[in-house]
Amino acid sequence: MESHAFIVLLGFLLIVAFGAEQAFRWVRVPPVLVLMGCGLVVGPLFGLLPAADFLAVAPHFGAVAFLLILFEGGLDLDLDRVLKALGTALRLALVSFGGAALTVFPLALAGLGWPWRDALVLAIVLAPVSGAILIPLLGRLTLGASLRPVLILEAALADVLGVLALSLAGQIIDVGGIRTLVAFGTLLAAAASVLAGLAAGWLWPRAMRSLGEHSYVDVLTFGVALTLWGGVSLLGASGALAVFTFGFALANLDELKRFLGRSETLGPTEYDTAALHSFVSQMNFLMRAFFFVFIGVVVQVGALSRATLIFGAVASALFLFTRWAAIVRVRSRWKGDLPTVPLPLLVLLQPRGLVTAVLAIEAAHLGLPHGEAVLPIASVVILVTNVAMGVGLVVWGGGALGSAPTPAAGPAPESV
Repeated sequence: MESHAFIVLLGFLLIVAFGAEQAFRWVRVPPVLVLMGCGLVVGPLFGLLPAADFLAVAPHFGAVAFLLILFEGGLDLDLDRVLKALGTALRLALVSFGGAALTVFPLALAGLGWPWRDALVLAIVLAPVSGAILIPLLGRLTLGASLRPVLILEAALADVLGVLALSLAGQIIDVGGIRTLVAFGTLLAAAASVLAGLAAGWLWPRAMRSLGEHSYVDVLTFGVALTLWGGVSLLGASGALAVFTFGFALANLDELKRFLGRSETLGPTEYDTAALHSFVSQMNFLMRAFFFVFIGVVVQVGALSRATLIFGAVASALFLFTRWAAIVRVRSRWKGDLPTVPLPLLVLLQPRGLVTAVLAIEAAHLGLPHGEAVLPIASVVILVTNVAMGVGLVVWGGGALGSAPTPAAGPAPESV
């Protein structure tokens, strides 16, 4: 494809992505389905974009998109609500992730006849709900003040759990034997990642204060987030968790100081997190749009065998049960407004998306016998779970859409 045609195509895809985001308020079709459909049209159907070239760059685009989503998710959170919601969100994330993984693992062993290593990797890839889809969506849903932070935190934690679990599985596969106990250092690395993000969020505004007034401050902060992700990852910890905590610390700097008993203030007049949030939201939209198109482009239609389609559909159906069990378990201890939200809607708010696609692409590089088959199965599950979520929004969403602030507008005082 010539460069001018490629530029026209990319511009058209951005227009489609904007239209999908706006039309979602009326037709309630998740934008990810529209973007994946565009990818299927320009990729496997008409061959306008080569899948092989996209597969080479998809992990890098996916990592940047993943970073932006988690960074924005951190910027969206309020410290007081996080402290109240963290326990519930962590329980929901662990039970939901664990239930989904424990469902897929025996299904892959018995249904596909895969060895345990391949089945374990597939279970991890399909287990996490998508923060890339849920975090922007939750900004548009009218939910209770105590429910939204629970679901945002759960979505962010699910992404991090997927990354950490695949890293742990990779160490088990590579090392093997008794030495796999060393892999559990990943849990300690998670704590180190949080500390690194908090330290960066604490120190960076002070560095900005010494620089004085400068243009492109938000771009510079994004560069710091990229450096933090890469540096923490090189040390063996979770760059995803560090960046999420970095955004959270920047958005709650004064609250963190009061929590720690510090009297100095560093408010929006010295560091404008609202402007940073607007910049990150727009960058997030750009990268998210391109990456979901990439997923459609790289889908190997020829690899979507009958067994793949059946497995993906069955796994997605079983996720409804595991999600229901997770919500019921957490709901029994909930003291806020969770019981007022229709249970079927909460069950269906479990789409798979960006992190599943990124992990599926990474799984292909682990050298497993069935590693190449993970992405086709993941594509089916992404499609089915998003269609199911769209149905849930139409049937049980009611007036939940359209009244909440959108992410691009920045966090409203009453939002999380």
